[in-house]
Amino acid sequence: MIEFLSYEFVQHALIIGVALAISASLLSPYLVLNQQAMISDGLAHVSFAGIVLGVLLSNQPLWVAIPFVMVASLLIKYLATTKTINGDAAIGLVSSVSFALGLILIKKGQGFSISIESMLVGNIFTATIADLILSLFITVLIALFVVFFYRKLFLITYDETYAKFSKVPVQLLGYLLSLLTAFFIVIGVRTIGTLLISALVIFPSVISSQLTKSFKDTLMIGIMSSLVIVITGIMIAHPLEIPVGSTIVMLYAIVLITTLIIKPLIRR
Repeated sequence: MIEFLSYEFVQHALIIGVALAISASLLSPYLVLNQQAMISDGLAHVSFAGIVLGVLLSNQPLWVAIPFVMVASLLIKYLATTKTINGDAAIGLVSSVSFALGLILIKKGQGFSISIESMLVGNIFTATIADLILSLFITVLIALFVVFFYRKLFLITYDETYAKFSKVPVQLLGYLLSLLTAFFIVIGVRTIGTLLISALVIFPSVISSQLTKSFKDTLMIGIMSSLVIVITGIMIAHPLEIPVGSTIVMLYAIVLITTLIIKPLIRR
């Protein structure tokens, strides 16, 4: 085990995994409890097109993918505020068009050297120093955002009407949350994969809400459970030579099923 941890790529994977776990857990309650969980899945599909476009246009695809996905997140948020398109439809429209664009670019683009499989499932063990730095950067940004706007975000999550009455800048905070989610998703797609990154956002609050009714406890339990699951997933996946993202999602599923089973017993 000590020899395993001595490898630099494993150390980088653990640092990125911890950063992504914290970021996802901080975003989770504000998206899941506000019924916006699927925006993470939609943006994951958008990021597929963004990364493909970045690979074709630049040696640093993230610098193209990040603004691309951020613009898409603002578009989804804007469409969801219109009276003719609801939130789920806005996510579906933008994500499906983006994913289709990505597939077309792969088919017609010249010099595309990244396998589609690696983009769909990710590989945290091949992450670069740039990925590590960006993972830490987005974690700090999200943490500062949550700490600074904690009460306002809490009000928006549970009672948006009262939040507006209390003069909370609901739309501004909503757009900022969408931008941070987009940034997180792009980084996560590179390491966890397009198909699996949304699970990191959805599971923490779903699991923790089975065990507590306190918002603060939901947030804290989500963080702690995610850290344990992500680190365990990385430690298990490498020796077994299985995808890290898939391992983490399966562990999340096992923990969720366990909490659903023990929840009635706790209430007794």
